[in-house]
Amino acid sequence: MSYEFTQDQNTMIGGLAGKMRLVGLVAIIIGLLNFAAGLLLLVFVFQDKLPANLAEKIPDDVKKEIAPNTYMWVVVVQQAIAGLIFLMIGVWTRSAAGSFQKIVDTRGRDVGHLMNGFTSLYKMYSLIYTLIMVTILAMLVAVGVQLYLRYGMK
Repeated sequence: MSYEFTQDQNTMIGGLAGKMRLVGLVAIIIGLLNFAAGLLLLVFVFQDKLPANLAEKIPDDVKKEIAPNTYMWVVVVQQAIAGLIFLMIGVWTRSAAGSFQKIVDTRGRDVGHLMNGFTSLYKMYSLIYTLIMVTILAMLVAVGVQLYLRYGMK
């Protein structure tokens, strides 16, 4: 069974695809910037292993403001995870946008393209849903630990 969307529906779907492409691109750029920030932070983590001429280029006032390496590792990992999440969201959003654009550009395969777009959106929202659930669980555990430490130990 084949279904073809109307011209008005195609216009709306095409507009959605265009907006989704831009949102996906911005998410990819944010992801890449997070990766770049993580790589720059790695320079500070390994500053004692840098060649002397390169390490000397880091201003002394900057060196004094740098957090300890154990803290910096946490930030590097956080930047990498955030970069990966934004990158995945951007790729899946752009993939869905491409499928929605194919609905407008082709004839006779609208339902297949729509389902491909939904598959990409399903992956993206499954990731976001999982991250929200993990965050809520982590917050509940943190509150529980804090309450236990404050009131449970006597």
